Amino acid sequence: MRNLLYLILAIFALSACDRNHDGKLDETFETQVVDIVTYTGLDQDNHATFRLDGRDDDPSVTLFSNAGAPNKVKENERLLLTYSINHRASDNSYWNIDAIGFSRIINDSLRVNANPLDTYQMRPIRLISAWRTGEYINLYGQAEATSKSRLLYMMIDSETKYNETVDAYLVHDLLNTPSDSIFQWRDFYMSVNVAALKSPNAPCHTLRLYLNDLNNQKITYRDFHIK
Repeated sequence: MRNLLYLILAIFALSACDRNHDGKLDETFETQVVDIVTYTGLDQDNHATFRLDGRDDDPSVTLFSNAGAPNKVKENERLLLTYSINHRASDNSYWNIDAIGFSRIINDSLRVNANPLDTYQMRPIRLISAWRTGEYINLYGQAEATSKSRLLYMMIDSETKYNETVDAYLVHDLLNTPSDSIFQWRDFYMSVNVAALKSPNAPCHTLRLYLNDLNNQKITYRDFHIK
């Protein structure tokens, strides 16, 4: 059975509540799900379409929505979509959905270090979930933040990029933030394209992501099966 919501548990929202002729409450519950998806443009009716990639290398599903184009979102951009499902195709290749809302997330591709690894900051995060869908590695957690700009990205070690196991690091740098600044923990969602590692000519089988995770301080890295 396909896990519709690997990121977050399904949200059950009370969409209608009224009294019938017997004085009893009639309740209609609508199941809402939240997923990281790719915006794939408009269909022939000018409704937004999305691609929901399967876990690891499972097939993807096309989502046909009842809404127009998301504001200021480009094609192939990853975003966090809240929706409900109206209809599923018998072969599960597409779903008709009601799009309820979306949030922008961190979209990026793997970077490669240009300087020695010990010159990059890896400030702590609180990782809640990490998984791969197709050519994307997705992270959901919390990170320190201030009112100023910061860096948060995934970087591979250039010395391992042609190995079967490629080492990567979650770089988190608050740049020139003063030490006496007040930090706030904020949710973040990140989707990183790792298609270069999935190329048939690439020897990589595993991406090993090193990170500073306060939720699991004994675990210094996470492995992702690439192919």
